[in-house]
Amino acid sequence: MTIKFFRETFLIAAAGSLLAGCVGGGAGSGGGAAGGGTGGAGGGAGQSLPVTAKGRAIAFRVASDFTSGTNSYTGLPTSSHNPTSTAVVERSARGGIEIEGSATEDTNPAPYQGNAMAPAALISASSPDTLENGTAIAGMKDAKGNVYFENGNFANPQAEDANAAVSTVGVYNIYDSNNQFVEQIVMKYGTTVRYREGATGDPNATYAVGFIGENTTSMPKKGTATYKGFYESGQSYYNDNGTMKSMYFKDGTVELVADFDKGKVTGGISGAALNGNDNGTPVDLNSNIDGLAINADINGSNYDGTAMLVDAAGNQVGTSSYNEAIGAFFGPDASETAAAVLIEGNADLNGSASDYVISGTLGGVKK
Repeated sequence: MTIKFFRETFLIAAAGSLLAGCVGGGAGSGGGAAGGGTGGAGGGAGQSLPVTAKGRAIAFRVASDFTSGTNSYTGLPTSSHNPTSTAVVERSARGGIEIEGSATEDTNPAPYQGNAMAPAALISASSPDTLENGTAIAGMKDAKGNVYFENGNFANPQAEDANAAVSTVGVYNIYDSNNQFVEQIVMKYGTTVRYREGATGDPNATYAVGFIGENTTSMPKKGTATYKGFYESGQSYYNDNGTMKSMYFKDGTVELVADFDKGKVTGGISGAALNGNDNGTPVDLNSNIDGLAINADINGSNYDGTAMLVDAAGNQVGTSSYNEAIGAFFGPDASETAAAVLIEGNADLNGSASDYVISGTLGGVKK
């Protein structure tokens, strides 16, 4: 079965994350175009508040415009961070940073914040680590948001404040090319994470992609496992003669394979188009690009390695000045996995050699 997935927004707009009944919104949408998928909405679940979790993320800083405002629907603060360059000025050391998060009941929610399927919560996110040059993650503290529960999922907080936004997706609805529902993927032991932060007067913003969850405590020693999954884009864009333009994977299959005998994780995205927008019209930026390939080494319940744009034969398309993949296994017998990728490179995009940045997260459950 082909797993179809979605178009992602470039401007990681989180205004929708606080709206009752919003599906998979938040800091970077899980939005579904035709033939795509959506981040799952709330559904009333086997878990409840409070929630605490730890994980890892790849973080990077680039020059960005920053604005803050107020959501006219909820009256809550909003923020937006829009990259103005593909030149990464600082990133986390290889292996990523540790991230921590919590969500507790909000006993005084804003108007229209939360419902029975996605209870209102005070959400915090932080990291004890710094980026390579010493920049700390400011984090968020008790931001008003929602936590989505559905079919026993791990819990998916969505929140935004005047400087930052966080989005997690672990429930994903899969649709075929005719936009017909196929199945729902539910991660019960972990979830994918996207985060961004900035501040007035700072010419740069920090973006992060990663995961949190309950790492597998007793890893398989032999055999292989295949994970069917979904992809959530972080900041992914290219420099079109000085203008930063969004790009996103459309359609395709998301699959990771763990070889426990060899201690390797491979796979990623295949059969996809890397799309952009030309004056509002979707365009295939490079017909040779078939997806994204991960090659990583397992270390305990984690794995670390590389990621690159590839053609249908698995060959790299263009070049990369930096690329990284990190991941982890969750639940009993490594029943789930999540990964995060960052690629900084140059490729022929929309007819000219262009610098680009791709970041995103993958989540999957064992077939």
